[in-house]
Amino acid sequence: MGVNRAGDRVSDQPIFIHAWWRSGSTYVWSKLRENKSCRCYYEPLHERIANLNLAVIKADPDIKLSRALKHPIPKKHHFAEYAKLLRSGNLGYSPDLAYDRYLLQPGQTDERLRNYLGGLISSATAVNRRAVLCFCRSQMRTAWMKRNFSGFHVAQIRNPVDQWTSFKVDPYFILNMIIIALKLRDLYPRAFVHSQPFESFAQQVAKQRSLPIEVFTHYFIEPYANLRDCLDIFLVIWIASVLQAITCCDFLLDIDLLSTDFAYRHTAMEWFDSVGCRIDFSDCSSPSAGDTDADISSIFERTAADAASAIQSNASSLLVIRPEIVQKRLSLLSPLSRRVLSLALGTE
Repeated sequence: MGVNRAGDRVSDQPIFIHAWWRSGSTYVWSKLRENKSCRCYYEPLHERIANLNLAVIKADPDIKLSRALKHPIPKKHHFAEYAKLLRSGNLGYSPDLAYDRYLLQPGQTDERLRNYLGGLISSATAVNRRAVLCFCRSQMRTAWMKRNFSGFHVAQIRNPVDQWTSFKVDPYFILNMIIIALKLRDLYPRAFVHSQPFESFAQQVAKQRSLPIEVFTHYFIEPYANLRDCLDIFLVIWIASVLQAITCCDFLLDIDLLSTDFAYRHTAMEWFDSVGCRIDFSDCSSPSAGDTDADISSIFERTAADAASAIQSNASSLLVIRPEIVQKRLSLLSPLSRRVLSLALGTE
């Protein structure tokens, strides 16, 4: 195994997996967790971490929930790897890390986030394990993490149709997506101005800051039975997130191709092996929505075009991207992901 320019062994460097909900991230985490040389942290920015204690993570994993979410069945609690830091009182997590600064520019400072992630890495290193951090809330902070930490960064992508379809498995995902959008709008006021229903809703929320955002999210979602406006928000966040992750990644892990293309699966396993983390993806099988209803397909096409237009104009503030890098890597994506990103880049 080689060394980097700083003289560190490649196999000692942390691995960052940057994904979003319902993209197959729990599957990838579970496969990496099987490697005994690694300490594989599950969703380090999950808001639930704020309420973790030793009693919680020593309990049996919630198998019923895993089945409902179509996740792999874990042999131990998802957050078991956090036990040492919880026991010592040095975890350093705070709830605002989940969503408050969901987008970080690479030159910005965030000492709490830096100290927290550094603590996870150091805790693994202290017991001769390699830190693997499998995120679901980091894609729009990929550039920041790459600048602040050494290691390898993987952009894990799922095509937006299947990912959006999978969001509907539980209200949690759409509700918290709206919270993300509201947080982003606070920092970048014009990011969602193209969506008038959401803009009106956000203005109402801003007038009543004394109440938790969660109180309001249902009022935006429930009146829209077809969720057209939620899909609009989803696609803007999906595009901005994926573009940044692709720009900054050392490897692009497309879960659709990993499920269907034997040669690609072999390439992915070879890459992980090359950085000292052997992994077996031979059983990867991400479900596909297949042929969608014509009306749904039409709605998605129109919404994708609207989101792409918004990204090119008022939502461009959400972009941390080097287009020349993305263009080179588009061919490594499944056709639908490639098509939506080409729309956003204005190349289709």
